[in-house]
Amino acid sequence: TGLLDRQTQLNTWLENGRAVMKAYWLTGFTNAQGFLTGMRQEVTRQHSKDQWALDDVINHTDILPFDLERVKDVPDEGQNVHGLFIEGGRWNRQEQKLDESEPKKLFVPIPVIYVTAVQAKEKKKASEYGQYGPYDSAVYKYPKRND
Repeated sequence: TGLLDRQTQLNTWLENGRAVMKAYWLTGFTNAQGFLTGMRQEVTRQHSKDQWALDDVINHTDILPFDLERVKDVPDEGQNVHGLFIEGGRWNRQEQKLDESEPKKLFVPIPVIYVTAVQAKEKKKASEYGQYGPYDSAVYKYPKRND
């Protein structure tokens, strides 16, 4: 089904453009990093009047409090992505934070993630994210790393 889902996503995007893509299945891309770079370029162009430069822009993510089925609109800036999982933990939807995993649940799906770009100099301070600050996490395309 992965191949068919990939073909459906790419075909929908190609035929209808970005206007109908409420969220992208990030793990369905063979080059997810290229997609995220393209998103940063798009946001930088939207802020050309503010003289944003691509070299000064970083990704910023927010985990939304709902799943793909409840996404209503295409964001004006950035993209919604889905299809990622947390290994050995879970996303606590009520408190909007990482939490301990539930017994016997190693992989748990993450709700939709809103990804956009911000200027690095405008990055929020760790204290603005609550008691524990933000969590910078690596995202791996494959369950087993070979590096």
